[in-house]
Amino acid sequence: MTTKVKFQPANAKLANLAAYLEELWERKPHIYGFSLPAGHSCPFADECLTKADRYTGKLTDGPNTQFRCFMATMEGFQPSMRQSVWANFDALRECKNDSFAMAELLQDAQPKNSDVVRIDVDGDFFNQYYFDAWLIVCRNNPTVNYYAYTKSLGYWVARLGEIPSNLNLNASYGGRLDHLIAEHNLKSAKVVFHPSEADALGLEIDHDETHALFGNSSFALLLHGQQPKGTKASEALKTLKAEDIKYSYTR
Repeated sequence: MTTKVKFQPANAKLANLAAYLEELWERKPHIYGFSLPAGHSCPFADECLTKADRYTGKLTDGPNTQFRCFMATMEGFQPSMRQSVWANFDALRECKNDSFAMAELLQDAQPKNSDVVRIDVDGDFFNQYYFDAWLIVCRNNPTVNYYAYTKSLGYWVARLGEIPSNLNLNASYGGRLDHLIAEHNLKSAKVVFHPSEADALGLEIDHDETHALFGNSSFALLLHGQQPKGTKASEALKTLKAEDIKYSYTR
């Protein structure tokens, strides 16, 4: 197989996790992410559905978008990022729904020194075969810590009882299959517009990905990223800024 996929070093959000792990492990951790095009590879996205045009970067929000996907926004600004995520997507689809071929592609590209891998920093599990490919990779690398946020909950539910212990999955609220979260008691992550909303729900806010990677309980994520003007999300960002509440991973 000649087509390759690429992993990326930790981005700003994962850098917060790196600082935590460096103190915990007393050495520099090796953290990587793997990405696909936002929206285009997210079959069950709803409230956060945003797509960046592959060639122009123009953003298009979905009909029910309540808050804009942060990674889609990043794709819109960065042509090199769009090129990278689409190259990954194209290569995986060339495997013709062969989970073992996908797993081989991912395994060959994963950096050998990986301590932590976030699956789909950008994008999501686009079908069952791709989801299963990651299960194979996780089983083949038991010393690596993997985690992912996903709205592709049907693929997860289809494999309940088969998730490797080194993979921490987090059901991301705001998709078209949210009902599966309560039905199957899935660990979940919910975007909130203000810390008071998390408090009312009894959820801790994950600021450094430690809840996502190591936790067993559901948690909240504070709204971040650029939001469309005139929306509740954009007004919420104004409130967070006015109250000097940190909501950006790069501030």
